Amino acid sequence: MTYLKLDRFAGTAPVVSPRLLSEKFGQIAENVDLESGRLVATKDDVDHLTLQNGARRSIYKYYVGAASVWLEWDEEDVSVVAGPIPGDTLARLYYTGDDYPRVGTSSSIVAGVSGYPVNSYALGVPNPTAAPTIALAGTADADSTPNDVSYVYTFVTAFGEEGPPSAPSAITVMSDGQNATITMPAAAQVSGNYNFGSGALKRIYRSNTGSTNTQFQFVDKVQYSETSYVDQKDAATLGEVLPSSTWIGPPDNTSLYPDGPLKGLIPLSQGVMAGFTGKRFCLSEPFLPHAWPINYRITTEEDIVAIASTANGVVALTDGQPYFITGTEPSAMTAIRVDLAQACVNTRSVVDMGDYVLYAGPDGLCAVESAQGQVISKGLVSVEQWNASYNPLTIRAFKHEGTYVAFHSGGGWVFDPRGAENALTTLTMSADVRGGYMNPKDGELYIIVGNKIRKYRGGATQKTLKFKTKSFTTASPTSMAWVSVDANKYPVTVKVYGDQALVAHYTVDNNLNYIVTVVADGGNKYAIAGLGTAPILNLQRGNTYTFNLSDSSNTNHPLRFRTASDVAYTDSNYVVPTGTAGNFGAKVVFTVPADAPDSLKYYCATHGNSMGNTINVVVSGASFSQVTTVPSGISSGTILEPLMRMPSHISHQWEIQVEGTDINEFCLAQSIDEIRTT
Repeated sequence: MTYLKLDRFAGTAPVVSPRLLSEKFGQIAENVDLESGRLVATKDDVDHLTLQNGARRSIYKYYVGAASVWLEWDEEDVSVVAGPIPGDTLARLYYTGDDYPRVGTSSSIVAGVSGYPVNSYALGVPNPTAAPTIALAGTADADSTPNDVSYVYTFVTAFGEEGPPSAPSAITVMSDGQNATITMPAAAQVSGNYNFGSGALKRIYRSNTGSTNTQFQFVDKVQYSETSYVDQKDAATLGEVLPSSTWIGPPDNTSLYPDGPLKGLIPLSQGVMAGFTGKRFCLSEPFLPHAWPINYRITTEEDIVAIASTANGVVALTDGQPYFITGTEPSAMTAIRVDLAQACVNTRSVVDMGDYVLYAGPDGLCAVESAQGQVISKGLVSVEQWNASYNPLTIRAFKHEGTYVAFHSGGGWVFDPRGAENALTTLTMSADVRGGYMNPKDGELYIIVGNKIRKYRGGATQKTLKFKTKSFTTASPTSMAWVSVDANKYPVTVKVYGDQALVAHYTVDNNLNYIVTVVADGGNKYAIAGLGTAPILNLQRGNTYTFNLSDSSNTNHPLRFRTASDVAYTDSNYVVPTGTAGNFGAKVVFTVPADAPDSLKYYCATHGNSMGNTINVVVSGASFSQVTTVPSGISSGTILEPLMRMPSHISHQWEIQVEGTDINEFCLAQSIDEIRTT
C-alpha cells in the first residue's frame, strides 16, 4: 500500500524539479516560520508610529537616557551611528546619506515637539584659510638662545573637536624675554554649518627650533571670535605637540571628491568609524569621528557600493569583486580581494549577519565571510529564477531573528540560514516597504509602509500560511483514498492534486459557523449548509458554534436547544440569541460547556422538535466537521476526526497543499488504517 506522511518541513528550492525535491521541501512555502520544524504562520505586521509624511525612506530609533524618539528622512540610504564614547552626556549621533556627513546631539536633534532630527552640524572641522602673522616686541634675555619660531592655529568646535592647523606664519627669530603678537585674520574663519557657536575656540601652537624636526607645541587657547593673542611664554613652558596635523574632515563635497560626500557610515571596534566614496574606503581616528586622515584611506579597483562590518574586519562590496579589509588599527588596514566574481547589484540588499555579510549579486544571494565568498543560494534558485522572481535589483533587505528578510514590490521573501538546510520562503505584503530599521536594542525590525512605521511580525494575529509539497511519484498509477491533517489551530484547508489536477478540496474546522435555512421536506426542516437537511450534529465541548439565522426562510422559526428529555437548554452563559430569526444579523451563539449533557437537541421554539435533530456532545479533539468539499463530490456528512475520504481518482504523481496557521503533519494514503495506526 502507498502511504505518504510529512511531519518535518523546510522551505522551497525552485531550481530543483518538484519530483526531485527532498521530502521536507515544498513547491510553495508562503508566510511560514520554519524554526520549530512544523508549519507555523508568521504574525501580521502592526502599526507602530505615524510618520510626518508619506515620503520617508529612512528611520532610526534614537535613545537619550531612558527616552527615545524616531528620526526620519526622505533620503533612501541614510546610515546612522551612535557616538563611540561611553556615557557621552551629549548623546552625539553621526550620520551620512543626507547631503553631507553630519553630527548632532540630544539638544540639537530633539528640538521642538516633532519632525526629528531638527538640527545638526557638518561633521569635521575645517582648517583656517589664512596663516597668522607675527609682530615681535620686548627685549631678549641676554643669556637666552634665540630660536627660529613659527605659529599655527586650529579651530575647535563647541563639541571640543579640533581641526587641522592653518598654514604656518613666517619664521621669526625670538628669544626668551620677548613677546609676539599673533594676528589671526577674521577672514580665515570658514563658512558652513559647523558648530562654532558658544564654547568654540582657537588653539595656538608655536615651533621651538628651525630644524627639520621642528614640532608645533601648544601655547594657549582663545575664543573663536578673537583675532589676536600676545605670546609671552618661554620655550620651556610650551605644552603638548600639535595632535591634529592630519585631522581633516570626511569627504563632504564634489569639488574635492567627484564621487560625492562620504556615505555608508558604519562603526568598527576601538571607536573607529568607516565610510566610502567612489573607490575610496575611509577610516576615522579612534574615538574622534570628526577626524579622517588621508593616510587612513584605501583605494579599490572598482567603485564601492556598500560596506558592512563583521567580527574581524570590513566587507567592501563593489561593482566588481568584493574586498575584505582588516587590520589592528586604522593606519595598518589592508584590503584583500575576495575570490568571488559577484558584484553587488543593489546597495539596499546588503545585510550584516554577524560573522558574514549577505548581498544580492547577479547570480544569486551572495555571502562573504572574512576573505571567502560564495553564491549561497546556489542549489536553491537558478540564475534565471533569481533575476526573474526574486527582484535582486529592487529588494530592501534586513536582518530579523537570524534570517535575511527581503521586501520587493508586492511581497517579499526570507532566507533562513539557521537550520541544517538553508530555506527560502515567500511573504505576502499588503503594501510596498520603502525602508526600515532593525533596532539592536529590542531585536525588532521596523518597516516603512505608507506613512507608518510598522513592527514586522509584531501583531497578535497570524497570516495564513500556504505550503505545497513536492511531487510524490508512485511506482505505478495509484488511487489514493484518504487524506488527514493534524494541526494545533483550525481551520485548515487541504487540497490534493493528482497529476497536477485538483482532486479534492476540504476545509477542516472545529469552531464552526452554521448557515441555517428552512426547507420543505415532508414539513419544514432546518437545513445546514454542507451538512444537509436536519442533520445530526457533533459539537465539541469547549468550542463555540454560531448558527446564522439571517436567511428570510427562518422567519417565525427561532432555533433553540433542549436536553434529550425536552427541557429547555437556555443558560445565558452558553446560549446567546441575537436579533430576530429571518432578519439580517440574527444568530444563536452556542459555547458548549464542559459539563453539557452528552445529548442535546436543536429545535424550533415555535414549532417543536420536528424541524431539528440530535446533537451529540463529544470530548475535545474528537469532533471535526467538513465545511468545504469542492470538487471532491462529497456534499454532506460529518467527519468525526480530521480524516477525509477522497473521491476515486488514479494518478501517477500526487501533491498536497495546506493552508492554515499551525500545522503539525498531514498524510495521504490508500488505506485509512495506515493513517490511523501512525
